[in-house]
Amino acid sequence: MLSRLLIAALALSSSALAQTALAPQPTPPEFVQAMPFSLIGKLVFSQGDDWFQGTGTVIRPAGVLTAAHNLWDANRGFSTDVFFQRALAGEASEGTARASRVYVFGGYRDSARRGTSSDPRAFAQDLGIVLFPQPLAAGAAAGWWANPSLLLTAAPTLALGYGAATHDGTRLLSVATQEAFGAVTGSFFVNGSVFYESGMSGGPLFARSAGGELLIAGIIVAGAEDGPGGGIRVLDAAAAQFIRNYAR
Repeated sequence: MLSRLLIAALALSSSALAQTALAPQPTPPEFVQAMPFSLIGKLVFSQGDDWFQGTGTVIRPAGVLTAAHNLWDANRGFSTDVFFQRALAGEASEGTARASRVYVFGGYRDSARRGTSSDPRAFAQDLGIVLFPQPLAAGAAAGWWANPSLLLTAAPTLALGYGAATHDGTRLLSVATQEAFGAVTGSFFVNGSVFYESGMSGGPLFARSAGGELLIAGIIVAGAEDGPGGGIRVLDAAAAQFIRNYAR
């Protein structure tokens, strides 16, 4: 799900959750500027001599939630020069910030070393936190919900991220599920009604609470370029503790 780079007050509508497109679709600029979507941004980072992109979301004033594989690689170690472009839409954004520290979920590195970064056991622990010296959105942060059972129902969810395979990585993409997720192993769930584009890794999966609030219920960790089958790391009790311990 890594995509190599060349160095180079609108609520979620019911139609967005009901979209039928299998592939991620670009969202309009007014969507990107609305809460909570304005808290999503593109991550740009280096691993070894190469540059990549992913996606993250502000979930604490100075903390961004993303996928662990955006922040650590079994062969190259921790990512360096990690930058976050919040609410990017074409050439416009709410600013670029450089990370001061990164964390990966306990057990991810061991799982990735034993198998590969694409092993379901690694995906089940594929969570990361990026910290910044200053608040990123005037203290605002997206809400989240550690409730895996929510995703085993047919209630629609919406995944977002900055794809860079069939798209150029400058537009926020969205894709809604048409069926329930299924558990693969541990906290790694998949859905056959969508696929996620390279570069969307670490992007949020939003679901609605019983009260109608949009909350992050998982993050994108796996996908396919040529067919359905999107994978997420759901937020559960262990993820909630990780966020509370390391995001600020």
